[in-house]
Amino acid sequence: MAAKICWFCGLCLILGQGIGFADDLPKFSDAERNHWAFQPVKRPGIPAIGPTAGSQPQNEVDAFILATLQKDRLGLSTPADKLTLLRRVTFDLVGLPPTPTEAAEFLADDSPDAYPRLVERLLASPHYGEAWGRMWLDLVRFAETAGFNADPARPLAYKYRDYVIRAFNRGVPYDRFLQEQLAGDELFPDDAEALTATGYCRMWADESNASNIHLARQLALNDLTGNLGAVVLGLSIGCAQCHDHKFDPLLQTDFYQLQAFFSGIVLEDKVPVGTHDQLAIYQKQRQEWLDQTAAIRHELHAIEREARIKMAGDRRMKFPQDVLTAIDCLPEERTTMQRQLAFWSERQMEYKNDDLPKHLSEEGKARRNDLLKQLADARENQPKPPREASLMAVAELSVDPPVTRLLDSGSYDKPLQELAPHYPVILRRAATLQPPTFTAPNSRSSGRRSELARWLTSSDHPLTYRVWVNRIWQGHFGRGLVDNANDFGLLTPPPTHPELLDWLTAEFIASGFQTKHLHRLIVLSATYQQRGDAKTDDRQAVESSVAMNPPPVTSLASFPRQRLSSERIRDSWLMSAGTLNDTMFGPGVRPELPPNFAGAANWKVSEPVDRTRRSVYIYAKRNLPYPLMAAFDFPDMHDSCGCRTRTTIAPQALMLLNSGLILNAARQLADRAKQEAGSADPDAQLTQAWKTTFGRQPNERELVAARKFMADQQQVIAGSDTKRTGEDAGRIKPSDADEAFVDLCHALLNANEFLFID
Repeated sequence: MAAKICWFCGLCLILGQGIGFADDLPKFSDAERNHWAFQPVKRPGIPAIGPTAGSQPQNEVDAFILATLQKDRLGLSTPADKLTLLRRVTFDLVGLPPTPTEAAEFLADDSPDAYPRLVERLLASPHYGEAWGRMWLDLVRFAETAGFNADPARPLAYKYRDYVIRAFNRGVPYDRFLQEQLAGDELFPDDAEALTATGYCRMWADESNASNIHLARQLALNDLTGNLGAVVLGLSIGCAQCHDHKFDPLLQTDFYQLQAFFSGIVLEDKVPVGTHDQLAIYQKQRQEWLDQTAAIRHELHAIEREARIKMAGDRRMKFPQDVLTAIDCLPEERTTMQRQLAFWSERQMEYKNDDLPKHLSEEGKARRNDLLKQLADARENQPKPPREASLMAVAELSVDPPVTRLLDSGSYDKPLQELAPHYPVILRRAATLQPPTFTAPNSRSSGRRSELARWLTSSDHPLTYRVWVNRIWQGHFGRGLVDNANDFGLLTPPPTHPELLDWLTAEFIASGFQTKHLHRLIVLSATYQQRGDAKTDDRQAVESSVAMNPPPVTSLASFPRQRLSSERIRDSWLMSAGTLNDTMFGPGVRPELPPNFAGAANWKVSEPVDRTRRSVYIYAKRNLPYPLMAAFDFPDMHDSCGCRTRTTIAPQALMLLNSGLILNAARQLADRAKQEAGSADPDAQLTQAWKTTFGRQPNERELVAARKFMADQQQVIAGSDTKRTGEDAGRIKPSDADEAFVDLCHALLNANEFLFID
């Protein structure tokens, strides 16, 4: 048999075996059926633990961690010092360092509830949504441009980013959060936030000038289906696009049956807002108006269509007849499929309405003007929706979406049998063995996405909430209880602490899907509050072999050290410099790019006040990620990023040394330290610089080293200034001390203590 290669994942090689269809389901192996991720979530009992050295248990999280550690005769490390803990939890929850004032107040507060109160303050901060919303934006490959070669702007995409931040800040339950993004228009049509959330369904990268429109449509649906599988289910279902999954019990039919839930979506930039009843009345009135104006609109469209055909010229020749029919159809009368085809094709015609009269006869111009006047008069009586919002959203046009078919080898032009929407076979429970039935919420929507959203967010779903809990754990410790956050399949190692994962998941469900409840459980645990530089004498007595071979980081016998993310590095520089603009929301901002940076012509720099906004608001251009953030492992915006890579590469050092942003920040930090020190005493200024960057005073050893650096650097500056001649050659000037202090501040902003979380 001929071999087939899966071009989607590039990894799977299969022989031409038969494909398992819905009416001929394969017999999964016991290992596949019994895989831990497919089993119901059951709340395990809290393990009993013996006496332990180091940090003492604070909650149930510690019991599960210690139960594993004690098997190796280990315990948790001693508690972290207060400043380390303050810096750790502040970065974790709001993505910013504590201010010198916040550090001083927390260090001076000896009350037993000082730390819990700090946690509550951080969870209530509007910056919390900016920090944790960024994690979700990584997953859904958020961008404000379409990508590929042309990379055109998506002017309203920023509203989805703002929705995500607000949802985290408002504490929207995770089940509702998912429902809004998958089917906000069907479930919550009177909530503009929920309509904004549906922007998730159109975050795929898009070839705006695609010549093969049917392929472009299929690729978009494929992308959406694969992303949903990875982000919500934690499964690499995208690998079943061309054939049954090589390693997991996922069928090719599963992929397209899941895709069928989305086959009816159309893209909308302006949507009506109101209850189902209000919108039903509006749609009825709108249809009556369309019927009354049909003759005018049809005649006007016929006149303009001929002009547009002339204007498009040869550009129409690359499209098949069904695409041309969609282009030429009156927009209000397009079917769902025609709307979808027109989205990719119509924008390539490149004609402007202002140029239409140039391609009309005098008689045609006169008749067009008359019809335009009639239509303008008729619009005086055109019904208006209850409310209207400009958003990057999706909707549906019909209760009967386009048919979805199985594709032979994943080829868009090789359709096989029709497939109805259904859930992956391995996840079908007794109540979902039969294909789902749909209740159309109105006359213009199928209800398919609503049903999918309900299934995914049912409290007994085995994957949805395990996946989310693992992501939150990963956000705090740098790695999840399951190592691959986007793939809970058979090739991913099992959870390091399976009982803890299920206990946290059950607790999360019982809390009403409150993500902030998870944060509290984690950051209030002794596991989270322990030192990051564990030593053998911090633990229980251990055998010499264990001491020589310390436990892996997954054991959590100490807090794992982590480098700040790219956004947090930049934001910390700006905050230390005193220039961070904490204005929230709005269109993406464009900071200055490095000199001679390739592609700079495509980036119009924002006003100075906007260039220092938080990094989550930097314009997300798929083909031009902000260089500083790209160097520090900012994810590719074309694909879902379940966990950022952690590289150490030369461009990072070059950025830290030469970036205009850090050089300006160092100078501004020096000026700020001098001003806030309130003294010309160099030691007072050094101390203030330490407080601003590290939240603490320098110790005597650091002061001695700083003084020596300042003296040596002044000599270097004086000796390297070629403009000093004669008696001035090599002579230290008063301004050299200022420049040396700037260089010291530059070093502080490069220090490991600044760039890493202990």
